[in-house]
Amino acid sequence: MKLSTTSFFSVIATLGIIAAISGCAHTDRFAGTWQGNPERMENVPGASDAVSTMTIDFAPDASDKSKGIIDIMAVMEISQEVTGIVENMNVPYQTNVTATATISGQYTSDDDGEDLLVSFDPASMKVNVDPSGVSFSENLVTGVERPVLDSITASTADRWRVILSAAIRDRFNSYRRIEDIKVHHGDMMSCEIEDRDLTFRRVGVPN
Repeated sequence: MKLSTTSFFSVIATLGIIAAISGCAHTDRFAGTWQGNPERMENVPGASDAVSTMTIDFAPDASDKSKGIIDIMAVMEISQEVTGIVENMNVPYQTNVTATATISGQYTSDDDGEDLLVSFDPASMKVNVDPSGVSFSENLVTGVERPVLDSITASTADRWRVILSAAIRDRFNSYRRIEDIKVHHGDMMSCEIEDRDLTFRRVGVPN
């Protein structure tokens, strides 16, 4: 059966629209904010326990859905067992630190939208250890005067900011390639990061 020139170009246009819609669909499906499960951090010097929880936000480009902006935030919880002299008291105590780190970059997807290549802006990385998120065991808190405790808290926050910057940079760099992305039932996402299978749950939709 022969098609007229008009009919031929109408079919081509229709196929182009279908392809465009399909292309948008396979990248838009993971647009929004996703939170992972707590993961142990093995590369934090001096920590007796270190855990990070990652949150990823994908914002596809409005004109080209095969690429977009990615923002990652890590909430870190660190514990350290310490034995030392504080105001002439040789007592063991535990330091607990809560910190946040963020980084931004751009991603591009392959044809089926299941693998992403991510390019981070190193200058965008920020690590914050709020002194209010630093706590000590009861022995230290009850045995040290407030000005001394404030000084210890501030110096502890500064020290952990340096330590955690190196550790979380390695964790962020592992997200330079995100593979085998699949969205399940609209609110669960699975993917592979450096041969590790990870699961995220949706916590925010695109604006």
